[in-house]
Order: sequence, then C-alpha cells, then structure tokens
Amino acid sequence: MKTILPAVVLGMAMAGLAGCNSLTGDALQTMRLAITGPESPITVERVRAVSAPVLLAQLGVAEAMLISNGGYSGLVEWHGVTEMLLTHHGRVTQTAGMPADIIAPLVTADPFAAGLHTVADGLEVTRLVDYPALHRTGLRQHARYKRGRLEKVEFMGESHQLLRIDEVIRMPELGFKATNQYWVEPDTGLVRRSTQYIAPDLPPLHLTLAKTAGGQP
Repeated sequence: MKTILPAVVLGMAMAGLAGCNSLTGDALQTMRLAITGPESPITVERVRAVSAPVLLAQLGVAEAMLISNGGYSGLVEWHGVTEMLLTHHGRVTQTAGMPADIIAPLVTADPFAAGLHTVADGLEVTRLVDYPALHRTGLRQHARYKRGRLEKVEFMGESHQLLRIDEVIRMPELGFKATNQYWVEPDTGLVRRSTQYIAPDLPPLHLTLAKTAGGQP
C-alpha cells in the first residue's frame, strides 16, 4: 500500500503561542513537556493563544498539542515536535513518530467521508492497514458501526452536545479487536473528540479537536 502522506510535509507551526509568531525555545520546551508529562502544561489559555487549529492528543501518560496548517478539507496534517498525525474526516489514517506507526486510508464510500453523523447502524466496512516498521502490509481491518445518543462532552472550559458513534474494529491476522469511539457534531458530523486504537500493543489514542479552522473552540 502506498503512503498517503503528501510529498511536501508541512512545517510545524505554533504561530500565536504566548504571543510569538514562530516556534520559540519556550514553545519547544512546552511541547516537549506536553509529550513527556507528567504534569500537563496544556491549558485552555495556551490553546486559545495559538492562531491555528489545535488537536490535543493523549497516548497513555503522554500528551501533546498538535497544530495544523489552518486548512480543513477533510484531510488534515497535525504536527508536534517529533510526531505527525494525518486525519481524514476525524479518523487517524497515518502517523509518524509514534511508538507504532500506521497507514490506514479510508475506502471508497467510507462513512467518514459522508459524515459519521449519517452512518447507518450496523454498517460494516473493510479497510487495509500497513504497519511499516513491522513490515506488515495489507492487513484487513473490519469495522462495524453503532449509533449512540447525544452526550454532554466538556473541553476547553465549555460543554458540547455531541453524537456518539462506536466503531468496533477487528484485525483477524493479528487477533486484535477493539472499540473506537467518536463524538461528532450532530448537524455536521465534525469529529470533536475520539478514542482510537491504532495498534494492538498501544494504549488508545485520545484526540480532542480543541480549536477548529475558524478559530472556535
């Protein structure tokens, strides 16, 4: 399977953090602390100071604040100091700099492309997944969807009414099964929070879209 990461990788951006227009030493230190923990310096104020979309990520005890180039067309690159996530309509489709990197593009007529808020209960799709470092390619990942109810989700100091969608994934070649969860805006399908399992030996990756392309929390 070919990598879907564009040939020209966007540079890391932290414009607006602490009033700076470039990636300063203080910002770099903040990002390193965010990645290594244990006390998270990622505050509402720091997120609001960034003049770009912000994705908060947590993997185990590690946390990071990832920044995009400000565009949103469904396919978005998010950059930290040493890691990159590529999301497609909110689902992680490629990573770099993670303990186990993955390439898992969406399929034709994927429910994420149509908007997860419209997914039919019980729908099943099969995607192909690569783990480059493990030299494993073309692994089948079956996904089955279950519509939930509206739930109150709090982040950035505000309460949001979001529709929960569960995605039960199975990878028979690895004997792996897990349930991903997505909380989406009920009218647009925009994924604001998710819990995604990207590899059998990793804890779940928790993602929160803390600031959108329009600068709104």
